[in-house]
Amino acid sequence: MNTRTRSAFASLSNAIVTAVLPAAARIVTVLLTLTAGTALPTDDLCLQADILIVGGTESGCAAAVQAARMGIERIVLVNDIDWLGGQFSAEALTAIDENRGPAGYDHTVPFPRNGLFREIVDRIERLNLRKYGRARPGNTRVITTCRPSDAECVFRDLVQPYVDTGQLTIVPHHVPVAARTEGTHLRSVTFASAQAPQQRLTVTADLTIDASDWGDVIRLSGAEYEFGPDLKAKYGEPLAPEHRDGYPRTDMNPITFCMVIEETDRWQPIPPPPGYDPRCYRTHPWPKDPLALYASRRLIDHYGFPDIDHPDVILLCFPAIDYPLDVLPQHVVESLEATEPGASRKNIVQMTPAQRQIIFDDARRYSLGFLHYLQTEVHDAMPDKTHSFRRFVLSEEFGTRDRMPFKPYVRESLRLQAQYMLKQQDTTGYGGNARSFAQIMFHDAVACWQFEYDFHPTKRVFSDNGDPAGPWHCGFRKGRTWGPPYSGRCQFPLRSLIPRTLDGLLGCQKNLGFSSIVSSAVRLHDQSVAIGAAAGAVAAVSLQRDVLPRDIWADRTLLNAVWEGLCSRVGGSVPQTLWPFADLDPDHPAFEAVNLLAVRGGLPVHPGRVNFRPDEPATTDWKKEAIRRTLSVKQADPVNLPDLHRNETRGVFAQRLWQAVRDLPDHPFPRMQPDDADADGICDRDDPLPFLADDSGWADFSPAAETDGHPDPLMPQDRKEVRQFSFCGSDVPPEPGFVADHGHVFDEERGFGWQRDLTAHARWRHQADGIHRDTFLFTRSHDIWNLRVAPGHYTVSVCIGDSAFDQNGQNVTVEGKNVFQNIDTAAGEWAESTVAVQVSDGLLTVEIGRTDSTSNTCLNWLRVARQMPR
Repeated sequence: MNTRTRSAFASLSNAIVTAVLPAAARIVTVLLTLTAGTALPTDDLCLQADILIVGGTESGCAAAVQAARMGIERIVLVNDIDWLGGQFSAEALTAIDENRGPAGYDHTVPFPRNGLFREIVDRIERLNLRKYGRARPGNTRVITTCRPSDAECVFRDLVQPYVDTGQLTIVPHHVPVAARTEGTHLRSVTFASAQAPQQRLTVTADLTIDASDWGDVIRLSGAEYEFGPDLKAKYGEPLAPEHRDGYPRTDMNPITFCMVIEETDRWQPIPPPPGYDPRCYRTHPWPKDPLALYASRRLIDHYGFPDIDHPDVILLCFPAIDYPLDVLPQHVVESLEATEPGASRKNIVQMTPAQRQIIFDDARRYSLGFLHYLQTEVHDAMPDKTHSFRRFVLSEEFGTRDRMPFKPYVRESLRLQAQYMLKQQDTTGYGGNARSFAQIMFHDAVACWQFEYDFHPTKRVFSDNGDPAGPWHCGFRKGRTWGPPYSGRCQFPLRSLIPRTLDGLLGCQKNLGFSSIVSSAVRLHDQSVAIGAAAGAVAAVSLQRDVLPRDIWADRTLLNAVWEGLCSRVGGSVPQTLWPFADLDPDHPAFEAVNLLAVRGGLPVHPGRVNFRPDEPATTDWKKEAIRRTLSVKQADPVNLPDLHRNETRGVFAQRLWQAVRDLPDHPFPRMQPDDADADGICDRDDPLPFLADDSGWADFSPAAETDGHPDPLMPQDRKEVRQFSFCGSDVPPEPGFVADHGHVFDEERGFGWQRDLTAHARWRHQADGIHRDTFLFTRSHDIWNLRVAPGHYTVSVCIGDSAFDQNGQNVTVEGKNVFQNIDTAAGEWAESTVAVQVSDGLLTVEIGRTDSTSNTCLNWLRVARQMPR
């Protein structure tokens, strides 16, 4: 700031800013707290920074804290509003979403809370305990809830120590309007004040992190980016559409204006918003039961917890108020076109802030209309009005004129074209099993996650014969729905933060290098915090080692600096998970050692064995393999290797091994060709494993044909009559090549069935690809299945197992011959076997379980092939 500008603010500085704040923070605070009528200086204002973070989202705050903890001295965070915390606060999504795996994880997470997210949630729960007497007062299916204003306070307290030390300067109420590049390097970003639009602030920084809602810095800088649905031809993803028809480029995960409502003793509905049309909500398939909204997103439950001296508070965030972005209502189209011809046909990420605001205003009105509808028509139709929504009012905590949050919940932004684009097939669980580690575990992992590929309704359906001026509701497009399927236990690669060609910039929040399908699974609170922390760590290492971020992913030494920065307890921080073991809590003393060894490939890990078991004894063979793997990337052997014959736990051994090797120099990654390090014919930019010439990092663990749960391929020359049966419930869609058996009693006309009704014994786990191995019929005793066949010789192949849970002591016989006897299968693993039998009575008989059994036998499928004479 020049002398003239500083003089203009000098008198205000002493009145507003405490003496402990650094000069830069004082200048910015004064700039942004000018009252109406104060004369503004005409000159543009300038700041210098090591790191500029654009966006006070959860990712932006996490990046700032992580970089400050790693010693960066000049961090400037510029936010478009005053509130910090993004989804937690300004977007009002305070029923906090977390990593989630498939069925069986109810009220749990697939791996323990960790890193800055753990710190944030612990602070929220301590605050809840002080205010409401309970850490989790919502009593809902979402684990932790809080008030948006409380979450904002938590984020404010989280960053305040670094404001106090002078490392962090926060600039609210500024939006990016321009970016300056020199060659292929971003140098500065210019912002306009939301309170004084003629005023400009330019921040020049060595590195900029775009943690904004819509990736505005990426767009303004000229960095390459994508938006809308990816076609299958682009990334080869199973869920991607084949053709653009029906999947417009404007199709995005919808925005939602959430509402926080508080119970009162009044019975007064809110007024209808402008343009209110109850037909929009009458034709909507949600909600079938309005009281289900209580259990779904309750923030405070004084009925379930009578000791809480506070009325019920509910978050309304529900598909009924999702606002699709593909085709807009006529009045919105007209307003957009008045700003710029063609504006209504833009994807929202390409719009100006003023154009987006037109959409936001309509989405706000739509949400308010839903609340009015609940309080009027739904109220009138309720036979029991005890819990009518008419008794609720909108919370005043945001301080906005309409009591709505500052921002909509943003599920999908632009997607940075990055050094690597994360794809659905990378993130699928190994062997198609969502309970396993992912198909690809990255050499440059910086965060972990798991969730379903989860699109809310992206399609706007006009109910009145397609009239865009009439009522509408939202619907799904094929392949863009909420799950299943789920991903496996995944990692997020550093390369997906780094622009393909532009330096000086990192993606963050939801502006990342992934496909649209993956974006639908990587958007939760904990994921955004973890990725934000990763961006802060990458930026810190880049500046401290004087390297570009794009140089880090291919250098083991630099990667280790990022990993140690993230997986650290310095200053009381909670270390971040780098390898998603299900049973390793950050409080465990071996947490850092295990994660830092595993992420560099130093531990023997099986793709389906997701527990590390840190407190179990370490076997000699396991120790030997851990040492071999760890030393394979080191340039020298340690002086004191851990004793192989010492009685100790796996956790203790990992700690001693890490201490022995952590300071040894690493071998560089091998590079055989300039743009194809492993010379596998896939350029590094498209190669998930650029230093490994393999489709997966699990080559040593490829399941044998007899354990993968798939029938062997049928060859045309096989001289057999073949029938295949899949055992499943009636809700399962037909699978080509299989006849479905739903557990019905044998019927002569059908020609197959059971001796008793087993229809209630069907399970569909939604875990593994291939319905034939993801479903089964089970017994805990002894049951018999018959198939009408001609007398003769047959080979019968049988598959047992459960894609979700371990199953022990399973038994199967065919025509009295043992196929399986007391066989155990782990979750996501199967057992297959074939037996030759002779049928003389016209009935092929299969028996499962035993009369004295206390465990399940799970029958997935069987193949019956008649042996024909040659």
